[in-house]
Amino acid sequence: MLQKTQSKAHSSTNYMSIIDGMNAATTAMTAQAHRMNTVAGNIANLNTVASSPEQAHKARLVTFKTIYQGEAQTVVVRNIVESTAPNRPIFDPNNPLADAQGYIYASNVNREEQMADLISAQQSYEANAQVAKTLKNLAISTIKSIKSNQ
Repeated sequence: MLQKTQSKAHSSTNYMSIIDGMNAATTAMTAQAHRMNTVAGNIANLNTVASSPEQAHKARLVTFKTIYQGEAQTVVVRNIVESTAPNRPIFDPNNPLADAQGYIYASNVNREEQMADLISAQQSYEANAQVAKTLKNLAISTIKSIKSNQ
């Protein structure tokens, strides 16, 4: 037994098992890895251009949903949404993609926001990896303790 939890979703007081905690940590790691991959795709398309705002790359944003795995709370990817920020028009009449007014349209990816999101996702991933490692070590110590008392 690890941690006593009381939640609205779980009306009675229960105890979170080591397995629940490990499952929650690894599920959150998977969600954060998906977030990092999405950010990487946004950064890869940072400098792309198109003939119209509709064709230009739109930054993708990962949204999460909180769930329970046993008695442990974690997150999973709810969905991926496109940013509603406008694409940046660039006047470049010599570009073969230019529209009739001479504009091309850059992606709406904001480099600074993406880097901040990437750092946040990486830190969340690492924190959950540390939780999983700590719980694994706790389980090993518990098993060793039980074996030595037999």
